[in-house]
Amino acid sequence: MSELTKNGACKVTAFVALLFLLAWVMAQLIWVLKLLVISLLIVYVLYPIVGFCKVKLRLGHTLAVILTFLLFLLLMTTLVSLVVPVVQNEIQEIIRDIPYYARQIQFYVEEFTEYLLAFGLEREHLEFIINFPSNIPRLVDEVALISISMVSSAVDIFFVLFIVFYLLFDFQSVRSAVIKLVPAVYQDHAEAIMSIVDRNFGGYIRGNIIRCTSVGVMTGSILMIFGVPYALLLGVLAGVLNIILYIGPYIAAIPALLLSFSPHTPSPIIIIAIYFFVQGIDAIVLSPLLLGRAVRLKPITVIVCLLIGQQLAGFLGIILSTPLAGIARSLLEYFRDERGQNEKSHKDRSQEPGVRM
Repeated sequence: MSELTKNGACKVTAFVALLFLLAWVMAQLIWVLKLLVISLLIVYVLYPIVGFCKVKLRLGHTLAVILTFLLFLLLMTTLVSLVVPVVQNEIQEIIRDIPYYARQIQFYVEEFTEYLLAFGLEREHLEFIINFPSNIPRLVDEVALISISMVSSAVDIFFVLFIVFYLLFDFQSVRSAVIKLVPAVYQDHAEAIMSIVDRNFGGYIRGNIIRCTSVGVMTGSILMIFGVPYALLLGVLAGVLNIILYIGPYIAAIPALLLSFSPHTPSPIIIIAIYFFVQGIDAIVLSPLLLGRAVRLKPITVIVCLLIGQQLAGFLGIILSTPLAGIARSLLEYFRDERGQNEKSHKDRSQEPGVRM
């Protein structure tokens, strides 16, 4: 084997080893990385308030950061104290009433299977449909375990608040330091890329919070007006799952649809109409207004990104996948435009008198 071949093999081996080492380090630091990403999401939401306080209220940077952080803590404390006890009570009530709703659903399922028998449906399919209500308590237990694990993450919440405060204080400094790491020749491009990230990422996160909150409030209010039980819980669920574009609203409608089989609730048709009405407002008004500039992706692209994000990082990956895809699209457009401008500039120079190619 020649010396050149040996050097090439050594470089490939070193590169592969470096990739494995990087993957191992990332796996060991996954908890820290998740905390940093969550903190960064919150900072992107809050930093415009810091700018407002500095420009409109003429506060110094330190006072603006402290005021913004205190407002954030006040809002979170208010929401937790007002919403969490009610949602907790509704979860306890729905767990207590599970046997009743399971019997009601079982009754409708048995009637439905009688119609299906006429179509020659296979036995295993019928057994799955008939036994579906018996799986509901197990699903509720799993949801309860998830809720308990989320509530028990007090240490994570403390670290997130700590990181958020210092990121708010040093956000511009960190941003400038990242740009200065790039060679001076490419710093203009780095500034433009950073602006693209800020616009897509920050715009998507802020717009989605307003959008999902609006959908949750509308859903819960309308369900409450029509006398649907657990309206607040269903509204919170609709708002949270609406983060998942195109898919979340259908998942959020399933619990309300199951509850509608009770004789004390509106018919399933009314429930379906309510969710279609709210999602119509979301699709026609909220999404174009709040996400139009941040997300210009085809639905199939968004769905594929959601699936990939879920596989890579769970629910956090679902939240991040769409803005990251939007950033990738904007970066491709930026480099395409830069290439076009460079080609045009080169062509103009070649056509100037006295310039030979």
